[in-house]
Amino acid sequence: MHIDSVRVAGFRSIKGTSLDSCGNLNVLIGKNNSGKSNLLAAIKKFFAHFAAADGKVATLSPDMREPSDWYLKNTSSSIEISVTLALGELEIEDLRDSIVSETPQVRNALAGAELSHLVTVDLKFLPASPMVAYVSKIAFGAHGAEDGEILSVSRDSAIEMAQTSASLDAYSEEFALLDSVLSEFDEDDWKRVRERGYMPPSARITRTLGGGPQVPESLLKYARASSSFSEFQAICRNRSQQLAERREKASTSPFEHPISTFSGSATSVPGYITSFLKKISGLNVHVLAEQRAPIGQVEASRILKLKTSRGQGAVLRGIQSVVSGLLGVQIDAFSADDPQMARRALPSSRRNDGMPAELDVDDFLVQLNGSGIREALRLILDREFERPDILLVEEPEVHLHPALEISLMQYLKEVSSDCQIFLTTHSTNFLDVGSLENVYLIRKTQETCVQSVDVDEAEAAIPEELGLRLSSLFMFDRLAFVEGPSDEHILRLFASAMGVSFGQAALGFVTTGGARNFTHYATASTLSFLRKRNVRTVFVLDRDERDGGDIDALKSRVEGMSEVKVLRRREMENYLLCPAAISRCLKVKSKGAVDVSPLDVASSINEVCEQLFELAVERNVLKHACRPVIPRRELILKRADGELFENSIKSELDDSIRRLSELSESIPRLMEEARSSIQAEWGLRKSELIPGDEILDGVFIRHGLRFNKKRDGVEIASLMQEEDIPEELRSLIRDLVQ
Repeated sequence: MHIDSVRVAGFRSIKGTSLDSCGNLNVLIGKNNSGKSNLLAAIKKFFAHFAAADGKVATLSPDMREPSDWYLKNTSSSIEISVTLALGELEIEDLRDSIVSETPQVRNALAGAELSHLVTVDLKFLPASPMVAYVSKIAFGAHGAEDGEILSVSRDSAIEMAQTSASLDAYSEEFALLDSVLSEFDEDDWKRVRERGYMPPSARITRTLGGGPQVPESLLKYARASSSFSEFQAICRNRSQQLAERREKASTSPFEHPISTFSGSATSVPGYITSFLKKISGLNVHVLAEQRAPIGQVEASRILKLKTSRGQGAVLRGIQSVVSGLLGVQIDAFSADDPQMARRALPSSRRNDGMPAELDVDDFLVQLNGSGIREALRLILDREFERPDILLVEEPEVHLHPALEISLMQYLKEVSSDCQIFLTTHSTNFLDVGSLENVYLIRKTQETCVQSVDVDEAEAAIPEELGLRLSSLFMFDRLAFVEGPSDEHILRLFASAMGVSFGQAALGFVTTGGARNFTHYATASTLSFLRKRNVRTVFVLDRDERDGGDIDALKSRVEGMSEVKVLRRREMENYLLCPAAISRCLKVKSKGAVDVSPLDVASSINEVCEQLFELAVERNVLKHACRPVIPRRELILKRADGELFENSIKSELDDSIRRLSELSESIPRLMEEARSSIQAEWGLRKSELIPGDEILDGVFIRHGLRFNKKRDGVEIASLMQEEDIPEELRSLIRDLVQ
């Protein structure tokens, strides 16, 4: 039995959403506060309810007490958690046999029915007055199936059943109390309770009922209502008989509000329903919450018990092998040097679980190891010891090094074949590890929403050689393609200076390695896939020597799928020519040796630009002169009938030589045209036409330094205030997040 799908409505940040087609390993990935933990909490509360209900259809006082458990704190509506369970053939057959044995009249109907291997259980939580949790529906098939309904419970029926169940529990509890009193109390015990109001230390009654020394109110009343021990015993016997009669009547009385079952209307819960709910409660569901208990005494005691128990050596070696293979450390346990202190360190519920012990990791106490190793051990040992049917893990990446994240994810993939796993994360490594089938992107605007991610489709649409990580596609609402890492750093620093949050806008960056790779990234399959996922994409390109025609051609390639933003200045470094920021950068880089005023820096920038006029001309000519001249392969392959291959390829090579010759002869003309074009704009735009890194390097050289594009460009950007940022880039940054 495992989870096929989960639907949640009205719970915390969830108005209504679902996890569909769940598999062995289910990854819920999203930003902080998107609602991942709430989905996991809903699954936890579903199974925790059945574990506590012990087969009951309805109970009072469920574990939904805080107004914040209700969506928008609207406690006038119910919380609904619906789980579709996939049953094995034997489990389906067992359920069918249970129904037939209790209601033989439906044998023929069941025999001819094509029963689904799916069974959907709808659990509802009603708000206070009274606070009730109940199974509103059980049906064969997925959510919403009508034909295979085997139980349907109305609100009124649920309240009646829950109140009856609560009464039965109260009767049983007091009956057990009185039974213990009648068999254990003597006259001195009666006097102690009657006169002093506390339990006798010799009585086993506190252990029987799991209580403390406090005297139950009913017992104190009976003791003080009696004038002798024999009268007290008579009162207890009469009350015990009265409780037995009430319990019998309550358990056999038909419901005033009937329920609907597979065989029709009923005034009691069929045994097959109770049996099926107990099977759900029997599932071992283990939860590793975000705040986890530190690893130590309990685990050490369990390992030591394996170590000292006959026939358990193989189990211990298996656990040690798993830990060693994943984490590269050896674990072992030994008797504690101070048993009394070690025993006191254990939780009170575990102090009788074997001998006190200490856990060693590579010959050091586990407490002396790093938090990453301890967190990874917590997950691994919990799974190896508990062997759960369903494992719920919140943020397994906490405190882990990226390499450990990947190792742990691979471990979870391996064990998910016999333990269904649901985990929440905002670590992209858990998505990029590959071979994941069930990935759910969790988003939140006004409410939590779930989007199932088709990893196969994404991998087909995004060629591996692009180097795009899957996390880039599923963790962001916007992607900006920039030419180099320094471009991203500069834009981020400028955004921070402007008070603009790229993180809040879910904007991610992809580095293309230069404008020459534009067509490589701007493939129709990539952009159409992103567009279908409502991911807005923008290409931010340097102008270099592009003219209007070049820019129009670039934009036409992605029209309808993406945007192209071409900088007006030659490259990103041209936006760093801020004299005040460069002055401060020179002082920092020289460790105080260079101290020039912004006015001097501005003068240096102008002088360097004048010296680089010919460089601007050369770059302009290179744009035309260094365009590739390539023999046209397709013309050779599609040559005329009867034309020899050798003649065709020679003709194409000769044509390429001709084109190169013509280009060579045009160099003087290209140089003259470039000088004329640049001179026309030089007076107003000289610092925008020359490569920005060359200008900055020229300024730095004047002071005995060299400009490093990666380090110094980011440093200058970090020293610029909002008013120093050119309006063109401020407008671009605002547009990226809108």
